[in-house]
Amino acid sequence: MSPGSLCPADWSRLDVDVDVDVGLELAGLAAPFELLAWMLGAYLLAGIPVGLLIGKAKGVDLRTLGSGNIGATNAVRALGRGLGTLVFILDVAKASLPVLAASIYFGRGEPGAGSTAIAWVAAAAILGHVFPIYLRFRGGKGVACAFGVFLVLAPKVALVAALVYAQTLWLTRISALGSLTAAAVIVGLTWADPGIPMAYTLLAAGMGGLIWERHRTNLGRVLTIARENAEREAALRDRDRDHSQK
Repeated sequence: MSPGSLCPADWSRLDVDVDVDVGLELAGLAAPFELLAWMLGAYLLAGIPVGLLIGKAKGVDLRTLGSGNIGATNAVRALGRGLGTLVFILDVAKASLPVLAASIYFGRGEPGAGSTAIAWVAAAAILGHVFPIYLRFRGGKGVACAFGVFLVLAPKVALVAALVYAQTLWLTRISALGSLTAAAVIVGLTWADPGIPMAYTLLAAGMGGLIWERHRTNLGRVLTIARENAEREAALRDRDRDHSQK
């Protein structure tokens, strides 16, 4: 049908169709290729190994020191608190910036709008850091990037998780335990809050599982240390009891 042959009723139907298309776009149902482009951009940006680059600028390869991880915790050990903090800030920023941009683009400033598309972009950012193409898919553990993502998607949840991390680190002096408890807190709080879109809750669950899996070796070491300490304490108690019976 040519435009010249349309009657007024046809033009009104076209207006309705246009409104529906705009409404779908505002609802966050992005075209597949458009969403893939956003995901690719988030993946490539978040995959930049800032810890490794900062370390190499100082003549240090983080992969050969400490835990061998390129994240902030190992950077603090190998490069000092100042540069380690810089690595953390940049890891947070490289994940939060594409998610913030996606939230503005897909969400159109409306709470909850475009949540599915935004969650996919956020997932791509986390995966970019954990499995960066620049390092043959061997990257960090995703903790700082996950914090950056949820600092945009659920700021209160992210801040509570940060406090839990700090408290756990203070009590145990083990960063891995702080990371694991913080990830669990994000999963629990997003699930408990009905105001958080389901897409973000599912993202939190996937992110939490990935972080726990990436810390599997650390968790094994922590359990080994805990078992050795328990055995040592039991041996001391047995010795003291034997002495008291003599």
